[in-house]
Amino acid sequence: MKATTALKEKVPMRRVLAAIVCLYFVLLLMMGLFRNWGNMSSLNDLGLFDQAVWGTLHGQWFLDTNNAFGRPINWLSCHFNLFLLLFVPLYALSPATEWFAIAQAFALSVAAWPVFLLAKSVHNSEKIGMLWAVIYLLNPFLLSAGAWDFHPVTIAVPFIAGALLAVERKEFRLLMICCFCLLLIQEQLGLTTAGLGALWGLKHRDWKRGLFVICVGGLHTVLVPGIIMPALSPSGTHSMIVDPAGQDSRYGWLGSTFSEVIGNIVFHPFVMLRRVFSTHAASRYFSFLGFPFLGLFLAAPLWLLPAIADLAANTLSANHMPRSVMSYHSVTLVPILTASAIYGVRRIALLFANRMAAAFMTTLSLILTVASCYIVAPLPLPGALNLWKPVQWAKTPDPYLKRVHAVIPEHASLAVQANIGPHFTQRQLVFRYPCKLVQPDTIVLWLDSPTYNILPHNRYAIGTIAHHLQMDPAEYLASVECLLDNPDYAVNLWIEPWLVVSRSSKTRVSDEPVRNKLVSLRHTWKITAEAYATALQKVKTEQP
Repeated sequence: MKATTALKEKVPMRRVLAAIVCLYFVLLLMMGLFRNWGNMSSLNDLGLFDQAVWGTLHGQWFLDTNNAFGRPINWLSCHFNLFLLLFVPLYALSPATEWFAIAQAFALSVAAWPVFLLAKSVHNSEKIGMLWAVIYLLNPFLLSAGAWDFHPVTIAVPFIAGALLAVERKEFRLLMICCFCLLLIQEQLGLTTAGLGALWGLKHRDWKRGLFVICVGGLHTVLVPGIIMPALSPSGTHSMIVDPAGQDSRYGWLGSTFSEVIGNIVFHPFVMLRRVFSTHAASRYFSFLGFPFLGLFLAAPLWLLPAIADLAANTLSANHMPRSVMSYHSVTLVPILTASAIYGVRRIALLFANRMAAAFMTTLSLILTVASCYIVAPLPLPGALNLWKPVQWAKTPDPYLKRVHAVIPEHASLAVQANIGPHFTQRQLVFRYPCKLVQPDTIVLWLDSPTYNILPHNRYAIGTIAHHLQMDPAEYLASVECLLDNPDYAVNLWIEPWLVVSRSSKTRVSDEPVRNKLVSLRHTWKITAEAYATALQKVKTEQP
């Protein structure tokens, strides 16, 4: 009788969680598809992975032309995303960026299952296990990552959650499978693997296996970011350390080479920490991470070991974006913090010797998670931040895209506006507009805004029109006017708001409607006459 009752309690709880995971998957998938179809994706994100997979399928391994060098390079020199090879067979079936949206939504959603199993094992309760799975799913950092373009770190999340479950259950084979997958996803995950090995050794006192995993992770860290990636890079070092454009270097302040960066962190830790906490807003970042969990993970610090790599990467970055709750960089921390909080709750509950303490703290954490998730939700909910504020939730791909592609020669070099870039990256030469290093054969622009976020005119303000364009809107419009005045180019397609300009255009179209559109956009985008005049002068000065 007791067994039958237990079975009845078990099945509904798991079914409820399965339903929640499926709904969450649909939500993330819709956000990913609508983002791309609504021209809110970026050539710098989704476009890079699309070109890398497409290039590999056509014999140009991990092709990347949208870079600071102005020529084709191997994408693995920027990020070691070797697992992208798994998308090549899918592209052979149908070369579409939608595969990435599906993969990201699935990875973030399915990771709730190992979180559920871990919490159930720790607290011996399926109800508490399900609550922690929901806490994981509603974490604001996770939802923010799901609202971005596809990024490989999201694929690491279920493997991190699976590795933590393997440590809890003492299943070494499962741990090794998860760690092997992590090593193929991104370069910093070698340190995450080493942290998992240390966790295994400390929890189970099995240092033979623990040290093996640590050595595997350490060897990966030495070989991949230390040797392989610099060898593939035209600059001879990781692009995040030394960037030829001088704008995207995140760790250049730590040293000019990977070995210098590691040396400064190891031998001058207090200098690094002082700078981080004084200039990089690390305290606020840690507060954001800890708030949904009530800081409960601090009661089980051992389980935070796998988080050290990404915490260091995010806090040491000179670019503030990795520390933003609206960014995707912290997504790999969510399963680790969740697991640590699960153990923290058990430890605190044992101190109070109260069965209800665990349920109370879990419920409180759930309430705070729901509240914080609602506040920063990238959705049109009353009172929510709704950072991206799309002009429309595009439910289908743009029907004009086929006509635009039809007028672009197959082997032409192409410069394309950043936020429409992923629609055009299945080519051998694609650059971000405006391209100053080469003069492309064809230029494709989309003269409109995908968002209602017009101000501020700052490309680093996430979600604004400047962020989508990756340039100041006044300079963007000024550059288009100068392009129309350039005798080397002619308009050969104008389907508002799509503009195609080409060097060897056989069909020339009047540019008067385009100029009228530019005037309209100056008003819509709140660009003053003074700001536009300054931008126009700057663009003319920078022209070759």
